Amino acid sequence: MTTTDEPTTAGGRPLTTAESTGLERDALGPWGVFAQGLAAAAPSVAVAVVPFSLFVAAGKGAAWAAVIGLLIVVLVAITISFQAKRTVSSGSLGTYTGNGLGPGFAYAAGFSLLFGYIGFATTGTLGGVLYLDAFLESIGLGSQAVWFRLLLVLVVVGLAVYLPYRGVSVAARYELAFELLAIASILVIIVASYIGYGFRVDWEQWNPQHLGSSATFIAAVTAVGSYAGFESVASLGAEARNAHRNIARSLLRVVILLGVLYIFATYPQILHFGEIDGDKAVLPQLADSVGVAWVNQVVSAAVAVAFIVFVTAVTTAAARSLFTFAHEGALPQVFAKVHATYKTPWAGVVFVGVLALVFSTVATFSSAGRLVFDVYGGYVANWGFLVSYLLVVIATPIWLRKINALTPVRLAVSVAATIGLGYVIISNFYPVPEFPFNILPFVFGGILLIGLAWYWYLKRTRPEVARRIGSIQTLSEEEQQRLLNEGVTP
Repeated sequence: MTTTDEPTTAGGRPLTTAESTGLERDALGPWGVFAQGLAAAAPSVAVAVVPFSLFVAAGKGAAWAAVIGLLIVVLVAITISFQAKRTVSSGSLGTYTGNGLGPGFAYAAGFSLLFGYIGFATTGTLGGVLYLDAFLESIGLGSQAVWFRLLLVLVVVGLAVYLPYRGVSVAARYELAFELLAIASILVIIVASYIGYGFRVDWEQWNPQHLGSSATFIAAVTAVGSYAGFESVASLGAEARNAHRNIARSLLRVVILLGVLYIFATYPQILHFGEIDGDKAVLPQLADSVGVAWVNQVVSAAVAVAFIVFVTAVTTAAARSLFTFAHEGALPQVFAKVHATYKTPWAGVVFVGVLALVFSTVATFSSAGRLVFDVYGGYVANWGFLVSYLLVVIATPIWLRKINALTPVRLAVSVAATIGLGYVIISNFYPVPEFPFNILPFVFGGILLIGLAWYWYLKRTRPEVARRIGSIQTLSEEEQQRLLNEGVTP
């Protein structure tokens, strides 16, 4: 195999190199790649929303759910890195799944991941509206009027679309700076929560009995989903410098940083979740209860910006998933269009923005409350990540064996990741959870079936297109040489 723009053959399928797709080359260095993963996983957004989501599902078992989520995602990140060190693609986990399981599963993983990104872009937009609303209210400019709430939706969507439209490097510069600012301001509330509770341990949260509760594992879906977006660095395979090295390293670094922060932030927040208004932002309410209301304006403003940055990052990843599918022929060619000046997949960016606008508008008129609407929407989106993670950790050892790169340690990590994800998924069906968590996985299942029906249609009517799914990728020079020496075809 070579890295020329000419298609090559691997495993009986034509391959197209990631660099030949028209996206901007060498746009991001290691910090830019790291910033994309951090912004898409959005720790400030997760700290603002996820602990309450875990509490809604599991009560005091939320802390254990956070720990379970970290352990599983570390195993997933290590498994993904086994492939990222060898091959990169704008198709991310869909391409990696196809390497081991073929184009059908590549489509299933890619579609699930795409749904997750779009879901997070839409729910993140709503979160940005909530915190922007809280900030404006804190300075006397708020309003409960519907027109005002809709205006905030337009502002958040407009900004979140503009940055990825302009370019991945432009977005990355703002993502890291604003994310760190938001985290710093949130930590004031978290530290105050610890101090307010006193120097004692809430042993009820750490009771091992929670590990036997299905509610804890229902919450673990959200806990795993709170890291979702870290893998978006793998979608930068055509745009990152030294992509094989920088992407593989960033995967684990982002996860470890997030895990420490999430557990540190979840435990004290749960202590104060007795009375939370489901139609208002969580952190300002928490700041009031722990006596640091003075930080509300800074936190609300910083988190509102962080939400916009988060939507920017997941829109970036979603647009590249749409771009890859379109470039392979599985979606309309409009999504494969690259902006002549900015070298971005602008049609996908705009499409995701429109969906976010529609979702947030519907939520604004919902009687359930925008925050609760956001929690349930995020839970459904999390299933897209769970399914794509499960498929890629199953596919990776199969591919590594095909190319003579599977070792006992790599197999053990992949198997452990598969078991962890599988257990979380099964625990969300048996015992049967309470409403609405008993039906939300089936909502995702229905959407996935619609997506798979399109693949089956392609396989029957355009089999050459179906075979191309997952074919855009570039092997590292070291891996090419190793395969050449061993006489292996990937």
